[in-house]
Amino acid sequence: MLEFAATGRVGKVRLGMSLSEAEEILGPGRPHPAIRMLGPEASSYPYFWDHLSLFAAGGRVWQVSLNPATAVERAAFLELLRQSNVPFEPCPGQTFDTQTAIRTKAGTGVRFNQLKAFMDVTTPGCYLVGASIYDEVPRTTTRIDSGSIGD
Repeated sequence: MLEFAATGRVGKVRLGMSLSEAEEILGPGRPHPAIRMLGPEASSYPYFWDHLSLFAAGGRVWQVSLNPATAVERAAFLELLRQSNVPFEPCPGQTFDTQTAIRTKAGTGVRFNQLKAFMDVTTPGCYLVGASIYDEVPRTTTRIDSGSIGD
């Protein structure tokens, strides 16, 4: 998660690469059901690899999202960023209700939320829940109403 926050990359996976390049690195992803129904035109849905999700349009990755593998407290993660000299600032557009967010210099948005029980959380508190980076959302996307999946 630190590498992603600092560089906007997960290993060699990055924005703008082709989905086929990503699959060469990661192996085949599990496509969202809408992609299986509509094919690659369903560009607003992810391909999944464990804690990593990639969104592609026109065969190019436009969003990379990463979920934590274990519980990480907000204070501990922010301190790790500081110690690693990774600049960040609050992200008011992603801060609401019990969620807070930051954006790193690399452009990675990191979200935290107040949790009572989650993964291996045994003590209620503010924990990292996910991070993502994205290019401008593609203008030509095919979406289906979520209510129609499986109908």
